[in-house]
Amino acid sequence: MKINFTPDSSSDIGAGYEKAWQDGRVDLATISATDLRYAFFAYPVDFIVDGHTFLSREETPLVDIMFTLGRSLERLRSAGVAEIDFTENSYVIHLELVGDRVRFSSSHRAPAVPPECPFDAYAAAVRAFVASGVACLVESHPALAENPVLDELRALVSDPAGGRTGDQE
Repeated sequence: MKINFTPDSSSDIGAGYEKAWQDGRVDLATISATDLRYAFFAYPVDFIVDGHTFLSREETPLVDIMFTLGRSLERLRSAGVAEIDFTENSYVIHLELVGDRVRFSSSHRAPAVPPECPFDAYAAAVRAFVASGVACLVESHPALAENPVLDELRALVSDPAGGRTGDQE
């Protein structure tokens, strides 16, 4: 299980914000969750499970993918299924909890045999991805440390019940 990103400062600012950014009118401490999710920090992301590449260097809004991955943990726990989808295209990665493993398939480039990994490994990879994403953003843009959106992200991937699904307690 591998989920990572490559920071790219040339992709920090979304289209339409360049002038405001240059003029110092963008306050990352108070910018909305929507703007952070969709207009800033589009970085190459890799998502690989059991040798199958679902994303390879796909430019994806980092804050959005962090929220989507965090919510996938919640959905897997509550409903046993989840999706990772992308605003910018129709691609969807489907997740299904089968026992204590997560099975992955996709709307495009689906492997013949769906790759799997233990739920705990997926949860750990998501938590590590979000933690490294938040740390990278705050290090590059310290004003983000004051933005409540990052607190929401951290809370989303906190480790309730040791990261296990409800039926394993």
